Amino acid sequence: MNLPIAAAIFGLVVCLVFAFTAVRELKRNQPGHARNAAVIHIAMVSMFVPFCLYILIAYAP
Repeated sequence: MNLPIAAAIFGLVVCLVFAFTAVRELKRNQPGHARNAAVIHIAMVSMFVPFCLYILIAYAP
């Protein structure tokens, strides 16, 4: 496994954690900083996951 593939897998794991915690916070449905951060994290995940998948496909052996 080379560095780009390892970085893409690490990025997907980080996105999974961010998405899980953001969805959990959004289900609480309470206004405030944590809800705003959860919305931003969902947007970040939606932009970062396709990039990680592209790296995995581009560098696949």
